Amino acid sequence: MEKSGNRGSDETFYRLMQTSGDAVLRLLGVTAGYPYQVQAETLKAKHVSPDIVAIPTTRRGDLVFLEFQGYRDPFIRHRLAETALLYCRQKNYRGPYILAIIYTEQAWFKAALPLKAVNSAGNLTFQGWPIEIILENLQEEELLAADPRLAVLAPYTVPKNISEENLAVKAKAWGDLVRQAYPEEHSTEILDLLIMFLMNRFRKINRKGFRAMMNFDLTDTVAGRQVFRSAHRKGRKEGLQEGERKGREKGREEGLQEGLQEGKEKGWIQAARENLLDILTARFGLVPQDIYYSNLGCDRHDYCLQAVL
Repeated sequence: MEKSGNRGSDETFYRLMQTSGDAVLRLLGVTAGYPYQVQAETLKAKHVSPDIVAIPTTRRGDLVFLEFQGYRDPFIRHRLAETALLYCRQKNYRGPYILAIIYTEQAWFKAALPLKAVNSAGNLTFQGWPIEIILENLQEEELLAADPRLAVLAPYTVPKNISEENLAVKAKAWGDLVRQAYPEEHSTEILDLLIMFLMNRFRKINRKGFRAMMNFDLTDTVAGRQVFRSAHRKGRKEGLQEGERKGREKGREEGLQEGLQEGKEKGWIQAARENLLDILTARFGLVPQDIYYSNLGCDRHDYCLQAVL
């Protein structure tokens, strides 16, 4: 499977579905079967699992298999259909169900292959289309019209290249909407989700910028703690890499100094040998060949080879 982008929003989206899943289902056009029980499923014997399974608590509604897609996956529709079929077989479920995908960006939607099969004769043997929504293509007003609680997904409705000043205005307004739309006991958790979606959409905003935008202390949130732990790990890794680099440089420098010193010492010894030969030759005339070449640190054959080379 080919992937790019960011998958860190999956858990955040699951938390959103737990707190206001009915609002997301309304955005998808699911109007019957309320209330729903939202859960994540891991199916036996196969390594496939949907992001969300929304189960109606009455018999009037459809089972909903939902994927929140924040990265490139050509087979997202196939995986979702596979998951639904496997779920029905394993759970012995024979009722109606809906497949739905919420894409954060148009690019992830375009990357998804159509869910159909054509035989060698060109005849269509299977085709299916899930309900699909691209957050990037929605207007903020459309989200809020579906349910004011969906203001938490509003960061995906503005361009990535929005100026930081305009984003600050938007983020403050979204924070105010979230505080109004959710009970006070849930506002901190939902603001935390809003910040997670902001960080997923806009990667270059620092901690100070978030705090100023939201009037909300990022260090008091799950999002903030995750970000700072990640920054700490990254800093530690970079520190280790820098230390290793400096250690290698120091090692090379020390090795060079030792090599130079060793070379100097060998040069001094060779020069002393040659001086000794000069003195012996001047004092006694010819010096025996074995003594001559021995003082040069090699035998006659080696010396001849060195002279030739």
